[in-house]
Amino acid sequence: METVNLLDFLNSAKDLYALDYARCDGELVNFLDLMTEDEQFTRSIDLGIVFVFEKTDNKYIIVDGLGRIVSLSLLLHAICECYKKTTTQNEKAIKTIRSKYLLKNSNLKLHLSEKDNVIYEKIINGERLSGREKSAPLFVLLHNFWSQIKEEKLQASKIFDMLKKIEITLVETDDVSRRDLFYKLNRHRNINQILLIDDFMKENKVIDEWIEIKSKYFVEKNDIYLFLKDFFITKFNYKRYSEDRLYESFVNYFETMKQDITRKHILQNIERSAMLYYNILNLNFDNDDVRNMFIQIKKHGGEDTYAYILSVYEDYYRGNLSESIFLEILQTVDEYLKNRQSSEKNIDFNELIQYLNAFIACK
Repeated sequence: METVNLLDFLNSAKDLYALDYARCDGELVNFLDLMTEDEQFTRSIDLGIVFVFEKTDNKYIIVDGLGRIVSLSLLLHAICECYKKTTTQNEKAIKTIRSKYLLKNSNLKLHLSEKDNVIYEKIINGERLSGREKSAPLFVLLHNFWSQIKEEKLQASKIFDMLKKIEITLVETDDVSRRDLFYKLNRHRNINQILLIDDFMKENKVIDEWIEIKSKYFVEKNDIYLFLKDFFITKFNYKRYSEDRLYESFVNYFETMKQDITRKHILQNIERSAMLYYNILNLNFDNDDVRNMFIQIKKHGGEDTYAYILSVYEDYYRGNLSESIFLEILQTVDEYLKNRQSSEKNIDFNELIQYLNAFIACK
């Protein structure tokens, strides 16, 4: 652990890599706003801890702190663009900034993930962006930098005086799971936990099977979240489900099941449940009576009953419940939903579940 100047760190690093699941979607920093707080730059500015993993000599994976590093890179690029083709001295300074902080041997020093990297490369290389790309947080922040530098007539030397005061605490994470650390530090932010799960499955060498399940049963982006929510409510009997713990629930389930069955069989279990949930969401039933009951349940706003229905549906699919009992359960759920819509006083669904479970046990 050491305190370093953020600008110096960017200069000394040969390559900086983002984690596959880290996105530039809300944690960017407008450094120019910091200038209004201390115009004379009399005090240092502490931007907190940046966690990194050093792959080789001065080549780092950024575990946490990506937003601050991306923001600084965009500000440096904005300075170059604002002072481009002004004076010979500025042209030399621009070349120095790009070679020290943005490029390494004509290649980008900072490597982002997927779509972020496409936009970042276009920005630094001066390529044209599409309308959609211009709405991305990366370009929005860059545009703000351009506007502030020009409108407030900020001098590059003053900006660098400010940047020299910005410090971070650099922590190397040699013996720590980078994915788990990232999750713990960002759990309450709007992170894409499916990407965390993807990385976990890659580590467990079942990524191809997992990708096939996602592409086969969850075409709509939100469907995978709905499925996993109801799947874990079913498996763990959650009374209250927390969306920001999706990755944690997945790992807990997978590691628990791995004690008794193989990873292949775990994926088979998940795929079976995914297929059944797909049927529920898309009314994919050959049996007209069953299909009509699900149409009614969906019509009466029964999405919050899908977790329970999935568990019952799995019993029906395995042959542990007869069709008549399955239909009777669906009818009871639908009656509950109709009563809920028409009356302020209705049976709590948890009480209904207790009744239905007792009914199943009797049968």
